[in-house]
Amino acid sequence: MKGNIMLMTGSAVVLLGAAGCESVATSPCSNADGALDNAAFVFVATPHSGQRVSSGFAVRGCSRTFESSVQWRLTGRDGSTIAAGHTTGGGVDGFGPYSFTVPFTVAERQIGHLEVFETDESDGEGFPPGQNIIPLVLQP
Repeated sequence: MKGNIMLMTGSAVVLLGAAGCESVATSPCSNADGALDNAAFVFVATPHSGQRVSSGFAVRGCSRTFESSVQWRLTGRDGSTIAAGHTTGGGVDGFGPYSFTVPFTVAERQIGHLEVFETDESDGEGFPPGQNIIPLVLQP
């Protein structure tokens, strides 16, 4: 890859070209190896751990959950819920992408946590549901 830089960022690979710095990222729903075929999961592609975010930041990922439901919650430094909601991704018919934005208000810059998860509708039977906790710097 002469003249290019490959940046590996968790579940995405970004190829930066020398001329114009074009980028091509693989989807968090890439499944060339078949690993996602029959699995329940929630992946978060963005934001990344430690990223500085302001109100309205975008979250993007891939999931396969019960009834396609993906839950999310943003907590502040003290553990209180600042914002919460849900979106849809992939479900019984297969995996699929999801995205949402997170509006929030904080009085001062602080470390918070974005939780993106599936609720356990099986009441503890089977595998545990997918869960991600991503530390972020919340900016006023």
